[in-house]
Amino acid sequence: MRSTIIITIGFLAAFLLSSCSSPKTTAQFYQQYKHREGVTNFKMPGWVVWLGGGIAYNSVRNEKSRMYLGLARKVGKMRFMASEDGMAITPEEINSFLSNIRQNGYEDLLHVKDAESNFSILVRDNDGQKLKNLVILGYDDGELFFFDMKSRLKYEDIVDVTNRILSGERPGKKKHEQEEEPPVQEEEEPAVVVPRA
Repeated sequence: MRSTIIITIGFLAAFLLSSCSSPKTTAQFYQQYKHREGVTNFKMPGWVVWLGGGIAYNSVRNEKSRMYLGLARKVGKMRFMASEDGMAITPEEINSFLSNIRQNGYEDLLHVKDAESNFSILVRDNDGQKLKNLVILGYDDGELFFFDMKSRLKYEDIVDVTNRILSGERPGKKKHEQEEEPPVQEEEEPAVVVPRA
């Protein structure tokens, strides 16, 4: 009987300690802080993004817009949190969260930090092939921004779009497939019409 009580107390203590610890995933971070006073949050399921992107893709004729909508169909669930006018989530909690997700497979794509601000873009991929998760987290002077996205984007998709935008190339066509401008036609002189008397 005594050993049963000790085991029960041990499990209860482990549960309480794990529930009070810093979040180890982006979902836990979002769930833990989304209801704090001063925090605005929004979550969009992946099927809504996929369906909306498909409907818009079929109704848009602009090639550039179609390219972006095609990429949007590879985006899954999105979570967003923001707070203004004072830190609803302390910098210590944010740094602890960043440390935990780095230990769980996220890598820094970009990290900028100074005395009072921090901006990070972290990714988790599938063997360097597909971008499974993207996290953007920043805080500065009492403001927080958190964005979490699941995706099936390939790195080549991102590189291709970036290169096309930077080169001014029309989306959806390779450089060698670009349409050539039609040659300038010389204008014929207009015929002079003499009115009959």
